Amino acid sequence: MKSNKRIRYGYILQIVVIIGIQIISLLTQPSRFVTAIVLIIILGAYLTDEYFCLSGTIRKVNVIVQILFQPFAFSYTAGTLLTLITPFKIMPVVSLCILVWYTISFFPYIQQFIAPIKNNGLRLFWLIYFFQIAISPLAYFGITSSTNPWFGAFFSTGLIGAVAYSIGLIKTMQAWHFGDPIILIKNRSKDNVLVISVFAILVALFIYSNLVNINTWAKLSSLRFWQLLLEAMEAGIGEEVLCRFGILTLLLYFVRKLSLRIPIAIIGSSLLFGLFHFLNLTGQGLALTIYQFCFTAVSGIFFSLLFLYSGHLELVIVIHFMMDLLSYSATGDSSLSGNITLSEYQSVINLTFLMLVLLIWMMFGKRHQVMEKHAKLLISRGNDK
Repeated sequence: MKSNKRIRYGYILQIVVIIGIQIISLLTQPSRFVTAIVLIIILGAYLTDEYFCLSGTIRKVNVIVQILFQPFAFSYTAGTLLTLITPFKIMPVVSLCILVWYTISFFPYIQQFIAPIKNNGLRLFWLIYFFQIAISPLAYFGITSSTNPWFGAFFSTGLIGAVAYSIGLIKTMQAWHFGDPIILIKNRSKDNVLVISVFAILVALFIYSNLVNINTWAKLSSLRFWQLLLEAMEAGIGEEVLCRFGILTLLLYFVRKLSLRIPIAIIGSSLLFGLFHFLNLTGQGLALTIYQFCFTAVSGIFFSLLFLYSGHLELVIVIHFMMDLLSYSATGDSSLSGNITLSEYQSVINLTFLMLVLLIWMMFGKRHQVMEKHAKLLISRGNDK
């Protein structure tokens, strides 16, 4: 748990500030007494380990506790701060400062606890766990602003969490000595017109398949469209950074010695991408969620191929964002509703067949060479375990 003095002292100061905020929360928002006390105890355990010699077993347990619960402490504290300053007129300025703090607050935690992790299975677990915690610091409170609903909508989505997660994940992958999206952009190969044309056609086909059974578009207010826009940005940024960069890179490293490492990693990351959508069971039915799993898993193959071939994660983010925005705008909701028809399942089956054909096609010739080059850039500096 020890690091260089500059990082350690800055980290200690950050923890002390967070504890102070939770103490203020105890006095002003007693309904959150239990959570605040638990966070103070957990962060206090970190400070105790810094200044006192704990036994080896206790220290190991403390490290596990800090890895699991410090991200929640940072997220919860960001939400606490925003609720504390909501009644004041200075909310916009102070809130923006809090959001900037939130996007960088994980850096010392990553340096102190996550960078030393060598086991790639634990790395994969942490990427997924960290996503669930970091993505929605404000969702714990449902923050709104009576004076400015547009500003309140901005706070009540997970967009800021997605940005914070993305920055934190890129720093983490760098700490683990993997590549990052900037490396791919700097070393990208010349585009092939045929391949780009195929990808463009398939983007249109995915959008069509997503909207074909919608008879009438929802009538949205400007505020509701703003909310759906933010939610689509959250999904595009957060999910693509997690699945197409983080998980795909780790899976490529897991199977780096296999001749079929690229298709195996692509299918594995796509299945995980689909499985994540079972978290939506809290807001929609099982049949709709199963359909969503199938569609997102298939689209994950497409996104992975596009990322590995083009080397542009930002391109995949934009396409994902546009697909979600069109779907959300058409239905008026980010969750699925209604009944799944036979034609929709047929559409998914057709897309699955097309993606498998595309995957096989991309495994030959210059297309495969380009993806192999980009895969090596992502994993060549990874630590072996």
